[in-house]
Amino acid sequence: MQNNQKKEKILDAMQRLMERTHAQAISVSDIAKEAGIGKGSIYYYFKSKEDILEAVIERFYSDAIEKSKNLLDTRDMDALTKMEVIFRTCRDSSLELLRQEANNFFELQESALLHQQYIRIMIRNLRPILADVIRQGNQEGSMNCKSAEEVAEIVLIILTIKLDNQLSGSDTAKIRRTLDVFSYMLETSFHIEKGRLDYLWSNL
Repeated sequence: MQNNQKKEKILDAMQRLMERTHAQAISVSDIAKEAGIGKGSIYYYFKSKEDILEAVIERFYSDAIEKSKNLLDTRDMDALTKMEVIFRTCRDSSLELLRQEANNFFELQESALLHQQYIRIMIRNLRPILADVIRQGNQEGSMNCKSAEEVAEIVLIILTIKLDNQLSGSDTAKIRRTLDVFSYMLETSFHIEKGRLDYLWSNL
């Protein structure tokens, strides 16, 4: 418990520093001083400043990730409904990232670095969940996909990058058109009911 508290203290310190200055300008010594602990204690929990930065972002989106993880224990929900929850999680998280940028929550979120960190975190956490959902869909007969892990990764890469205006450089209209085509491709390739994935683009 004490270890977790110290780890959270480090993350809190990093987040406070990020609200005042660019992450690139923050050193491990700065984090230790802000947290009120020794520099050596930082390296007990994290290998580098980059690991701390990633942990801050992952903690920020932990609720959305946890919501998706809980789907695996939901027995009375069909695969396509679970898939919708995961896809909406990607979309809502991307929109939240943009909202926080507008509110200057993390000043450095304007850079590609944090956006790339966010995308890596979302893909790493959601890929195994989506793969299991795809396998469930295969068993239910609502889809037909032989390579669940690979398809899950491809889908998440496209969704997170395309929804991230910072990296894709697309306006809303272009994103809608791309996701419209993408949903059609998924429905056609994996024999999903036509129109079942329209929520990907219809509410943007």
